[in-house]
Amino acid sequence: MRKAALFALMLTLLLTACGGEEERDPASELQAAYAGLAAATLEADITCHYDDETRTYTMLCDYTPGSSTVTVLAPEDLAGISATVAEGELTLSYEDVSLDAGSYSAAAISPVAALPKLMEAAAAGYVSQQSVEELEERSCLRLSCDLDGEEGDLYTTWFDQETLLPLYSEISVDGVVVYQVAWSRFEVREPQGGGEAQDGQDAAGDQTAREDGSSAGGETAGEETGTENEADPAA
Repeated sequence: MRKAALFALMLTLLLTACGGEEERDPASELQAAYAGLAAATLEADITCHYDDETRTYTMLCDYTPGSSTVTVLAPEDLAGISATVAEGELTLSYEDVSLDAGSYSAAAISPVAALPKLMEAAAAGYVSQQSVEELEERSCLRLSCDLDGEEGDLYTTWFDQETLLPLYSEISVDGVVVYQVAWSRFEVREPQGGGEAQDGQDAAGDQTAREDGSSAGGETAGEETGTENEADPAA
């Protein structure tokens, strides 16, 4: 049995710690917890929809709020390529190789920037929509967020209400879904060169990789997202 995710426990404690009879705002509380996240290791399959083709990448992200390093794990011909995403700038580690956003020119929308941008939205985006929905028989908090300076871009994530970790995300431009993200790994860790990890951030909260590698469509997200998250805050 996998070790319980302390990050999920931290989030659960935060979301259930409201005093008195004040009305809870789950979205604000979740964002406050993500804003306090110092570092994490993320992995996901990112399906990119362009005008004339669809591509899928598997990305590994060494995330911190200020700067993230993203490494391509698949497809094989691009495996090992890394890029740094920091302060809105994207720098590739190898010359003459690039991952573009097809016909979408927005600098923030790039396959290698998808995971850091989704984390930024989870921590500090303006919540334009929120709801509770079922995804693969799990109850999820669905948040759609805008980011400053990115008119027309929308970041939507389904967070498992039990573990409060991301299961599936979509990035859309002008109402069209450009990227679909199936999360398979989320490990909270101590920042490199930092001091002691904060309580609840020194152990891995992980999700079992999906077996079929598929990602869901915008209208039937729950039907194809098979990520299993075994983190149990009560464990």
